[in-house]
Amino acid sequence: MSKRKRKRKFKKIFYIILFIVIGIIGFIIYDNTFSGGKFQNKLGKTFEKTIDNITKSTDAYKKCMKNEVLKEDDFSDELKAKEDEIIKLYSGVNANFMYTDLESDYSFGKGEGSELYAASVTKLPAVLYAYKLADEGKLDLNKELTYLAQYKAGGSGIIQNDSVGSKYKLSTILEYTIKYSDNIGYAMLLDELGGRNKVKNYWEDLGVTIKYSDNFGNLSPKLGNSYIKEVYKYYLTGKKNALKLVEDMKKSDNLKYVKYGDVEVAHKYGEYVEGGGYYNDVSLNFTTHPFALSITSTLGLTDEMENLFLQTHKKAIEFNDLYYRDKGNYCMEKSRILK
Repeated sequence: MSKRKRKRKFKKIFYIILFIVIGIIGFIIYDNTFSGGKFQNKLGKTFEKTIDNITKSTDAYKKCMKNEVLKEDDFSDELKAKEDEIIKLYSGVNANFMYTDLESDYSFGKGEGSELYAASVTKLPAVLYAYKLADEGKLDLNKELTYLAQYKAGGSGIIQNDSVGSKYKLSTILEYTIKYSDNIGYAMLLDELGGRNKVKNYWEDLGVTIKYSDNFGNLSPKLGNSYIKEVYKYYLTGKKNALKLVEDMKKSDNLKYVKYGDVEVAHKYGEYVEGGGYYNDVSLNFTTHPFALSITSTLGLTDEMENLFLQTHKKAIEFNDLYYRDKGNYCMEKSRILK
């Protein structure tokens, strides 16, 4: 384009803009002179009302997303089908599960209240209790504990590789009990806490009942999700010990059985093959909207167990995404208050 043409085009645009501006100024003068500015006032009020309604709609949407549970009657067919897919995984299988959305508290599962031997999952509530005591200044994480002969045990853990008489900071014991499911560390921890009844009483004050048959006791998927709810609530405080607990859970042994894709998982497993093939896991899954997932089974360390656990996590992630898509649509529709 030549300079002359560009100059003509610029002048044309300039005159159009000038004409519009003059027109607006002329209208304002006319409105103020002959109508007392009624049109401007009406336009201003309409604009203010529109902004007010948009604000109210936005607030209503946020409140709905935060506080409301999407009921199954409002599920899309796709969401209902995904929930059924997960439940069908447990048809004819010696296993139970429970999913809980940690923001809206929507839950579903199969055999949610059925109890099996907990095995090492029960180490998690003991460790959380210890960290809470430390936060309150009632427990010194730098205190040294001694590995005594009375704590000697096989099974999971790494302290068994050390000599009796070895010393460990309490903070190290807590880390080993989560990351390596250390049986010796757990025994040392219970003694330091004053016994398992101290742990039991703490959780009962939170409204959660732990049933001990020994130092490990029983577990249902519902109880497992109760543990994870408290872990998540603790994590949200941002306290140093809370972040340490979750970080160790993310690095805990046997993560490969519950981690699907790139979703971060903080978990605690429990295994007791000799006693009937018990294998359980409770987990905090860090999707955009975090959820708890607890699975109990008598499948032992088998390909069937691994496939079931991974498939459950895969489909639970898909369900979680669909749930919040449907909830977003539901809350958007509910918050439409513009007239």
